[in-house]
Amino acid sequence: MTIKRSSTGSPIAVIAVGAMLVGSIKYVGGVDKLGTEIIRGQCLGAFYYGGSTVIVLYPKGEIVLDEDLVKHSIDQKCETLMKVGWRVGAK
Repeated sequence: MTIKRSSTGSPIAVIAVGAMLVGSIKYVGGVDKLGTEIIRGQCLGAFYYGGSTVIVLYPKGEIVLDEDLVKHSIDQKCETLMKVGWRVGAK
């Protein structure tokens, strides 16, 4: 899914990745239609049965990732548990 950031007009890619045993990925009605406005924290959909992840790609310089995430990724080479609504970065 590609969305446009309202404050800058920059394109953002949201990639839903179904891991092993994911039966399907379903979007909430209407969010996958061209021109639909979505807001921060809004539910976009769900993974059904199994593990999953979501990858979000921003243009270079669009955001600055929070220091703890960068430290875990680079220094400690580990994942960081994230929950809905938690901040990952800012501009």
